[in-house]
Amino acid sequence: MYLYPVEVVADMYVSRVGGCSPELDRGEIGINANAISSNTSLIAGESMARLRFFNSNRPFFLRKRYRIIGLEEHMEGYGLSKNGEVVFSELEYRSEFEGKEVIINAVEDFRIGDDLKSVVMAMREKLRHIKI
Repeated sequence: MYLYPVEVVADMYVSRVGGCSPELDRGEIGINANAISSNTSLIAGESMARLRFFNSNRPFFLRKRYRIIGLEEHMEGYGLSKNGEVVFSELEYRSEFEGKEVIINAVEDFRIGDDLKSVVMAMREKLRHIKI
């Protein structure tokens, strides 16, 4: 059993930041592969998610998307995610977030998927007819 990620609502999870690893590229976060499979519906290497820290008010669609990478025992970042903590790329790591809670939001990936462009276009069409 792993402490993290904890599902709070469908396809939204809470975890902690465990550190950074040189194995991860920009736009990737790593989580213990076993924790992903036992605690989430995320698919390692495929699922995308947006992150939010509890003190951040950045709008959802302005948050960066990250690919979820499953950290295996032979990988350097594995030791930083023993309980399912989030591990960042060294290129995007900020030490002030280490140990802090982070919300992993994969709702967009599972509910909208690659159809985001259609959703945005439909919203624009509806908004065009609204008088402000």
